[in-house]
Amino acid sequence: MFVHIGNNIILEEKNIIGIYNVESMRDTVEYKNLIESLKRTDNLVSQANGDARSLIMTNEKGKIIGYETNISTMSIAKRAEEKKTKKGTLLGGFYNGKI
Repeated sequence: MFVHIGNNIILEEKNIIGIYNVESMRDTVEYKNLIESLKRTDNLVSQANGDARSLIMTNEKGKIIGYETNISTMSIAKRAEEKKTKKGTLLGGFYNGKI
């Protein structure tokens, strides 16, 4: 299954480790350290233009990658759930069920 997280980015659901609400953890030391570590290793893909609402952590070929997006965690979860119930759902206009 695939999940569209905004700005033409589609992730394989099986690679997703977790989807986190940035708004609730933005000011924590742990979050700041995680983001700095991802930036330092060039493993942060940010499409939020400084206004991140969600952080999606993935494991892609043994590499931990973080994706920041301005789409809420609830919207991402709904997209994943809709995809499970409607085969071939058009996710953000980019997925037609044949990748």
